[in-house]
Amino acid sequence: MKRWGDVLWVLVCTLLLCIPVGYEPRHFAKLLFAGAFVQSLFYVLVAWWLTKRSAWGRTTVFTIAYLLFIVETFTFVFFESRFDPGILTLILQTNGREVSEFFQTYVWSAGTLLFLAAVAAVYGLLLWILRPARNRVKLWPVLVSAVLFIVTLLPLPFPIGQNTVNELVMSVSFVQQKHGEIALMKQAIDDIEVYAYPEKEQAPVIVLVIGESFNRTHSSLYGYGLKTSPLMEREQAEGRLTVFTDVHTPTNGTDYAMRYLFTLKGCETDQADSSQYVLMPAVMKKAHYGVAYFDNQYTRSSGGSLDYSCGYFLNPTYINDHCFDYRNTETKEYDGNFISSCRKQFLTAHRSLNIIHLQGQHFNAARRYPASHGVFSGSDIQRSDLSESQRQQVAEYDNATRYNDYVLGMIIDSFRKTDAVVIYLSDHGEQIYDGSEQNYGRAFSGEQDEETLRNVYHIPMMIWCSDSYIAHHAEQHQRIHASARRKFCSADIPYLLFDLAGVDFNHNHKDRSLIDSLFKPHETIITDY
Repeated sequence: MKRWGDVLWVLVCTLLLCIPVGYEPRHFAKLLFAGAFVQSLFYVLVAWWLTKRSAWGRTTVFTIAYLLFIVETFTFVFFESRFDPGILTLILQTNGREVSEFFQTYVWSAGTLLFLAAVAAVYGLLLWILRPARNRVKLWPVLVSAVLFIVTLLPLPFPIGQNTVNELVMSVSFVQQKHGEIALMKQAIDDIEVYAYPEKEQAPVIVLVIGESFNRTHSSLYGYGLKTSPLMEREQAEGRLTVFTDVHTPTNGTDYAMRYLFTLKGCETDQADSSQYVLMPAVMKKAHYGVAYFDNQYTRSSGGSLDYSCGYFLNPTYINDHCFDYRNTETKEYDGNFISSCRKQFLTAHRSLNIIHLQGQHFNAARRYPASHGVFSGSDIQRSDLSESQRQQVAEYDNATRYNDYVLGMIIDSFRKTDAVVIYLSDHGEQIYDGSEQNYGRAFSGEQDEETLRNVYHIPMMIWCSDSYIAHHAEQHQRIHASARRKFCSADIPYLLFDLAGVDFNHNHKDRSLIDSLFKPHETIITDY
């Protein structure tokens, strides 16, 4: 009986490590990962042999396998992804406020708490059933499984897959490898050669505003039924705002989007292309532009190059000093309060670049605006196919979108009397129960169905020009207006900034600037890196 108890312990632990392989969303053969099962069996048999005289050791191994299984299952259910590098990166870049919001959104609900109670109950039941026995364990099963494990490492004509342990190890390795890119970025800064830049009095103030989780179909600028963008609609009617209709992002993650926006990395860039390590603000600094960076999601911490917050590659001292003249050290609960606190530090002199990263409509949307800006309620959402709670969620998202319009108006007002051009775009969109699938949030599985492409990867973008800018840069203003319907990938934003700034350098490609006459549209390749 004890021997069968050991066999059951090995089988259960093996399945706990292997079952998540079936969650793999990118592979066609979810049920054929025999290699992953052998890997899991190998790990468990080794653990069985090493802990043959330790009941606590067996319990610990089972507990670890069970926890890994639950974590992978949770990420799959809520994010349609295994515990991959993307999920690990999100965890490492999360601050305390987002942890609190995560628990409120995903954990503190009756359904989730009931699920956790069931998880705990199943754990206790299995632990009682699998009470470790102290049998004499033969070595030959471990040797056989080791041989099989080595076979799985060889090139085979069928998929192997990665069990939970392998996936975790690969994710940690991936994050460590990303830090190795810091040295390449430092070298790229030294290699920048600026060929041309304008005289200070002739150069404009450039403002890049990076929004968050903006589903453009919920903006009245793009035809939404509710007035969620009244201020920007007014600027458009008065001829200062150009709205772009065919802009796409290559990624649905903020950390990856920031890499595209801050470097010359394109979604189709060859991995050997050194230009992917060239930092846009470093180019602007070498062209004698003042550069300030305001981020209401993350600030530079004392962790330096070990800090894996969003935009981690900007934090090492050498890179920070060669990219920015100013960075904020505090964030605020609401974007409006953040802009109010930063206004005095905005660079308004000629030949300046201000980069502003907002919280936008990031989940939970209800926490993105003060109560005084709650214009819409669930009754305003005319969707009979949605429940009352779902209509309320949509209304909260629309309120956040309208508040984002208000914040963008604050930013514009800060530069209204200067020779300034303001570019706004979102890092990615969000699913807000739009379409037949009625999805909410984002899945990190790389799905590219029509609904996801429309709501997540097709993003809003607009360019506002002050009256002074229009008067002094009439040609550029005309080029901006004439480019409104061009197909554009947000990864090429740096080249647009160089064009507006009048900067030319050794890695420039004018045919990637949206407003240049040489511009060549290219397909936006969806990536997860």
